[in-house]
Formats: sequence, C-alpha cells, structure tokens
Amino acid sequence: MFYAVSVFLSFLAGLIAMAVFSRRERKRTMLAVNTIAAIGVAFTLAVNLTRGNPIWSLAAALAIAGCLYGLWVCAGRPGGIRIAAAEAEADQISLR
Repeated sequence: MFYAVSVFLSFLAGLIAMAVFSRRERKRTMLAVNTIAAIGVAFTLAVNLTRGNPIWSLAAALAIAGCLYGLWVCAGRPGGIRIAAAEAEADQISLR
C-alpha cells in the first residue's frame, strides 16, 4: 500500500508536467488527455490515502522531493543532463 502511494504520486507529477508542456505547446488534445488522466490518478491517490497509513508514505515522498528541490536550487538550478555532459566534456578537454 505504501508503494502504491509513491507510484501514484510520481504518475500524478509526471501527468501534471506533461499537461503543462502540452499547454505551452498549444496542443489542446494532449492537454485534455493529460488533464483527464491526472484527475483519474489524483482520485485514485485520494482513495488510497483515505485508508490512513499511506499518508506517511506520501509525507515521506514529499519530504524527499522537497530536499531534492532544495539541493537543485542550491546548485543554481542546472538546466539538464545535456548541459552537465557538455561541461564535463569541456573540463576533460581543459585537463589534457
């Protein structure tokens, strides 16, 4: 049951991110699909949380996410793996 809450929470975060992306790209059909799916996952997550104990799993997942977000902000909000790979390659070249 604890695992299910974490899985549904990650699905919900992914669907919300895809809905935001679809909105930015002005793809209304995909926005509708992602929004409907997010509502379904949110409902399933809410039903699981009514059982009581899984709320601790949700709290732990949100605490971990908050810590990771804080570390990302402290690191200067790096843009992604592409930039990190380019910086690492530039560092290797400068060491030669």
